[in-house]
Amino acid sequence: MGQASSSLRDGYQPPARFHDLDEVNHAVSGSNLEFLQLKSGKLDISLDQMSFDGLSVDIGTANLPIRAMGELDPERFSIAVFANGAQAMWNGNPIDDSHLLVCPPGVELNGYLSPVYGWTSLVFLPEWIESFEQVMLLTNVTHASSGSSFRPNPTKLTDLWQAIENLVRPAEIPLGSLAEEWLMTDLRNALGAVLSDTDVPPAKVMTQARGHFMTAKRAEFYMRERITEPLSVDDLCVAMNTSRRYLEYAFSEAFGTSPSRYLRLLRLHEVRNKLKASGGQTTVTNEALSLGFNHLSLFTTQYKSVFDECPSLTLARAGA
Repeated sequence: MGQASSSLRDGYQPPARFHDLDEVNHAVSGSNLEFLQLKSGKLDISLDQMSFDGLSVDIGTANLPIRAMGELDPERFSIAVFANGAQAMWNGNPIDDSHLLVCPPGVELNGYLSPVYGWTSLVFLPEWIESFEQVMLLTNVTHASSGSSFRPNPTKLTDLWQAIENLVRPAEIPLGSLAEEWLMTDLRNALGAVLSDTDVPPAKVMTQARGHFMTAKRAEFYMRERITEPLSVDDLCVAMNTSRRYLEYAFSEAFGTSPSRYLRLLRLHEVRNKLKASGGQTTVTNEALSLGFNHLSLFTTQYKSVFDECPSLTLARAGA
């Protein structure tokens, strides 16, 4: 991805509150939806939005059951994840907070949502899906004629939530084009990981442990060579000439974790190495930002969970 012409902060809109469904009708990015309130009471819908570089993110909540129908974005792809406790029926698919809803451009969204309902939708350009398809064996979900739902791995879904949160509500540090590119790459990696759960490898494709190990080792070397770059797992799959699902299998068997998590661990270790080698002549912020950790509080939490100490303590010991 090239440098963005606008800023993430420029594209962010503070939460808007709606008490009239007519006002909500065209509020969701790119959609043309009709809503019906199914239960009497004072309606309260909150919508938090961000648009950047072809991506739109809508984070919404509703306090009453609502019927919705109509067309989603006619030119962009839509993915929806749901907040804790959400219950709905979309296009005949029962949905809860363990699901991902996948909708191709222009698909009809038809169903209803329950009270105390929260969702986050990602609407993005077809280029993202094209890059996912290059490293997926089956693309029936991405070419579905109507909205499809599935249950991804819960850990991958949690990672997707965190990547969305990081992008929509940037941390206290100033954002530059490289920091924004890191955040967008993290989101693409997390989204590609959950979509890979729909992929099924063929029965006779290098299932031996040795084959998995060699693939994971080659991918690890590629990661290390580009440790300071916003490397996406899709790019990694293309470089390895393998599908995302197969790479997930390879890393799980060889290293006991996923490619995206392994890449994050490599970056954390690289920050630690730089802090230890600095003699105290650097800052935690500088080293974290150089490796793409743009949320310092989240970085500190991740660092401490791995190394059992805060990065500031590592730096202090280096200085001593």
